[in-house]
Amino acid sequence: MITSKNRMTRRSVLCGAGGITIALPFLEAMLLPRQSQAASTIPLRFVVFYTPGGTLLDKWQPTGTETNYVLNDMMSALNPYKDRLMFLDGLDLSVTSKGVVHPHSRGMAGVLTGTQLLPGTFDTGGGAASFADGPSVDQVIAQRIGQGLKFPSLEFSSGWSISGRSAGEISFAADQLTMAGSKNPIPPMTNAIAAFSRVFGGIGSGTGTSGANASAKTKSILDAVIGQYTKVSAQLGSADRATFAAHLDMIRQMETSLATGMGSGAGSSCVVPPMPTIGASMPTDPMQGGTGVIVTETDIPLKGQVMSVLLVASLSCDLTRFATMQWADSEAKFILNFAPLNMPDHHHAYQHEKGFQPDALLKIYQWYAGNFAYFLQKMDAVKEADGTSLLDNTLIFWISEIQKPDSHGQTNMPFVLAGKAQGKVRTGRWIKIKSQPHNNLLVSLLNIFGGTDAKFGDPDFNTGALAGLT
Repeated sequence: MITSKNRMTRRSVLCGAGGITIALPFLEAMLLPRQSQAASTIPLRFVVFYTPGGTLLDKWQPTGTETNYVLNDMMSALNPYKDRLMFLDGLDLSVTSKGVVHPHSRGMAGVLTGTQLLPGTFDTGGGAASFADGPSVDQVIAQRIGQGLKFPSLEFSSGWSISGRSAGEISFAADQLTMAGSKNPIPPMTNAIAAFSRVFGGIGSGTGTSGANASAKTKSILDAVIGQYTKVSAQLGSADRATFAAHLDMIRQMETSLATGMGSGAGSSCVVPPMPTIGASMPTDPMQGGTGVIVTETDIPLKGQVMSVLLVASLSCDLTRFATMQWADSEAKFILNFAPLNMPDHHHAYQHEKGFQPDALLKIYQWYAGNFAYFLQKMDAVKEADGTSLLDNTLIFWISEIQKPDSHGQTNMPFVLAGKAQGKVRTGRWIKIKSQPHNNLLVSLLNIFGGTDAKFGDPDFNTGALAGLT
């Protein structure tokens, strides 16, 4: 029986042989004696969800009215979550009128920081660049109210820095979203097993560990703590037992997904393969000339789902409250020859490199919308101590670096907010906004998380917090 003397806390873990530990979800047993669920504070979280290459604006925009809107087919996967979405229609990525080089890179720099892309040494195809001239909004929020957590923030990706000029899994002007400060990038995790080990396990970062050893240790994590799980579970109430079991089921599913995504060999690991150079054995397109490496990466859909689950679990365990899911980078030059797309070329080719191909792009953007819906479903499935869902207690910002795929236009950006953010935003709406800088939205995001800011990023592109979100 759980008493005041052996009460669990938010830092309680399951411990097993070999120093393996597993963090726990929020349980009623963590409350102080006579403390109600309502008296316990459920934290507010913030997630950035990025997909590359803009959109087809007429297919992205709903029809109907502000509160009675209808999603087009391209976005129809989001229908189950309409009441927890807010389409922001009319914001401009105005800060990209400053800065250097290619619009994709300027958009990556400015979309979360509200600042310009600085000159540097990276070849972007339109000149040499460095990184953004300031911190990203997620990092500012994390610095202000994320103290005391195991991770101030966590960044995940499935197809980051594996193709194009940014190939090689390094921070580059065309791939970097999250910034700790001016010219100070925070790259995302791209190795699912290493991410699992870093966030949840006691097995290290995965650096220098063979795929076989990492896989074997990952598979053994739950087995190592099963004895303590049985003991603790017997002391919990029925609601906590259900939450506890669901939490461990999620970890078991992640282990299974990692194992089955590694190929038939028992010692395989889901590690992004070394990036080839032009002329290596991986497929390349001679029509690309100097625009970088084209690769085949058939594990991207599975890895994206695994990373999404890892992100959700890191939030539900309160290991962090601020996270990013970056499906790719702005080049996105991995072949889309996996189900359900089964396309022979890469995203950038359909945007403009081989002519603007809206029918192909429709399929790609529909696929990304489906991945966003998958993420929302995982968030909504996690129930908090007060009966609300993780989605109810999170604000999710879905972004891209451009709006128009063929011309790189950056007006009327396809921004979506999702999640109820504990009632701090009024969702279920399609808001038509008179053209204004998106920096105003970044100011509003800061203020949703307790700020009193009037400006964020470049002061030349601030006219005040964006009205109408609540």
